[in-house]
Amino acid sequence: MIVPKPLRACAFVALLGAAGCDSDSQTPQPGRTAPPGELITSQKTRVQSPQVSASDSAALVAGNTDFGVAVYRQVTQPGENALFSPLSITQAFGMLYAGARGNTATQMEQALKFSLPAERLHPALNWLSLSLQAQDHRDFGDKGKGPTFRTTNALFAQKGYPFQPAFLDVLAEHHGTGMYSLDIGADPDGARRAINGWVSHETADRIPDLIPEGEVRRDTRLVLANAMYFKGSWRHPFRTDSTQPADFHDLAGTARRVPTMSTVWSYPFAEGAGYRALALPYVGDTFRMLLIIPNAGQFAAVEGQLSAAFLDSVRGRLQEQRLHVTLPRFEVRQAFSIVEPLRKLGMTDVFTAGADLSGISTEEKLAVTGAQHQAFLAVDEKGTEAAAATAIEMGPVSMPPTFAVDRPFFFVIEEVSTRSVLFLGRIVTL
Repeated sequence: MIVPKPLRACAFVALLGAAGCDSDSQTPQPGRTAPPGELITSQKTRVQSPQVSASDSAALVAGNTDFGVAVYRQVTQPGENALFSPLSITQAFGMLYAGARGNTATQMEQALKFSLPAERLHPALNWLSLSLQAQDHRDFGDKGKGPTFRTTNALFAQKGYPFQPAFLDVLAEHHGTGMYSLDIGADPDGARRAINGWVSHETADRIPDLIPEGEVRRDTRLVLANAMYFKGSWRHPFRTDSTQPADFHDLAGTARRVPTMSTVWSYPFAEGAGYRALALPYVGDTFRMLLIIPNAGQFAAVEGQLSAAFLDSVRGRLQEQRLHVTLPRFEVRQAFSIVEPLRKLGMTDVFTAGADLSGISTEEKLAVTGAQHQAFLAVDEKGTEAAAATAIEMGPVSMPPTFAVDRPFFFVIEEVSTRSVLFLGRIVTL
């Protein structure tokens, strides 16, 4: 039997232009590629065991979820699917925040939902990143390998440009990165292609062209990038020979026949006011897809409730129940500039000549000249034969209740122990 392998990839980049460090080469981790350029880094090393209280970790995760919902409300378009990674955006702007001062920093805190002071925020971001990376491709013995999850931060700087040592210290200690020196001014498009090539490799070629042509200019001083990649197999796979055409009803009620997967198993299930929810775990149970399917005519009402508190209430209702689950295969990709959504959330100064990023450099005034985000998701049956195939069809002769994903729904890809939302989106048309 073929195991469905959901694929997730996303990348974010921000560009900054004009308005005691070590130089070294990087040894990439196994299976990874070093970012282009010469590594300029602090002499400090990454804090591998950050001391973060339970209340601080919960505040960070809840803030990131609420930030994600705020962005979701800005980027969704009527009648269209949506997908993005709140975590990817937070990680990239978390690096930028380390150099923000004054009103620029205040606006970033409010827009990004940073409720912790900087001296606790950066350790918390480090804790979250390390916690998630610890789950990467874990071996669960007979159950198989857990999902592949990797997230990488990188900053690309104009060669010879001076940066504040304290800024490099924060990057090294809490974000696991330094600066990669490129001669952006001499060959802006060459730098763009090099960065795009690195992002493409880090996302298994799912994000091949993150930075659009013309976005990197001769006066670009700094490019902040975050790349994230996730690939997992369901703990309980769907049988490919059970996939059949079935109706999916869009928001207007129009039905379209689409390939729909089917299985019978026990899953965490919940019913709430105007919705039903289902959690589909990946191998190892460390990550899962949470599906929220509004009842007919309730899509807008449920969408209006989306928040960290709402997701917590859904999780709290989940109970194991044996179900006949039908789920359409789907694929969604979204690319957008994050500048306007952030402006609408009150983060305005950082994109103007009034930006105060003096914590990054005092050589000249810096401002963010562009910020791009892309995300890709595919859910299908590609994969390898699963040993659990025979067990899928075991159980009572009578068919259990059906959980049919046959109308618009919301989805969250999350890490279970931290409740961290990696991806947030919706499917309203297929």
